Amino acid sequence: MSVYHRDVRQYIGKKTTVAVKAAVIVQNGDKEILLLKRHGKDEWGLPIGSMKPGESMEDAASRELWEETGLIADDMRLIDLLSGPQYVRKKSGGDEVYYVIGVYAAVGLRSAIDLPLENEISLKFCHLDRLPVMDTVSVHLLGKISSQLHEY
Repeated sequence: MSVYHRDVRQYIGKKTTVAVKAAVIVQNGDKEILLLKRHGKDEWGLPIGSMKPGESMEDAASRELWEETGLIADDMRLIDLLSGPQYVRKKSGGDEVYYVIGVYAAVGLRSAIDLPLENEISLKFCHLDRLPVMDTVSVHLLGKISSQLHEY
């Protein structure tokens, strides 16, 4: 954060906002979960992203799945809608973003891999008992819905 922004923050305080996100659970035949690792990050996570104005949460889930994995789903089934203090991102300037996250199961997958080379995303399937180091939001999401995953 710049010195200017730090100095301004002492007078106007922090900003708290709410963001609506969609996360996607993709399982293979062995019930492993698809995880991704974004360029420059040391943590793995679920495909997740923000809903755009005018977009439904299901459409956001479909778009994020395609953008981040190159997969297209025939259907997105809502598993859960989650919010609360465990789904907050605190930025360096003190601003906070509270997430409302729709968690969807992707059903009827097919590939449309046409990811731009600059994405530099790694993908892998992992069993719930052997997960790598993950981002905190994905950890909370999987912990909350893991008992429901056998249904999809």
